[in-house]
Amino acid sequence: MDRSKSSLTNEKISRKFGNQFDLVNYAIKLAENMIKTGRDARVRTDSQNRALQVLAEISEDKDRFDEIITHVDTTNQPQAHSKPESSKRPPRKNI
Repeated sequence: MDRSKSSLTNEKISRKFGNQFDLVNYAIKLAENMIKTGRDARVRTDSQNRALQVLAEISEDKDRFDEIITHVDTTNQPQAHSKPESSKRPPRKNI
């Protein structure tokens, strides 16, 4: 990529954010989302680098967060409010 094209890309990305700190925080969250959801980049790049893929997505306005679906196993969990009789304390005696 030649220098003029990369500087235009930097300018384009920078215009979307108030400062570099906001850009970096957003890119980190987007990369984490990409990894947790297991999705591929939404843009074509020659790079396997997730950071570059995320920046390319931001540059091309294809950045969005996917829902992270977690499976909750409810099969072998005890009920929250029931205690076995043996775990209940006897009443305290005043001395």
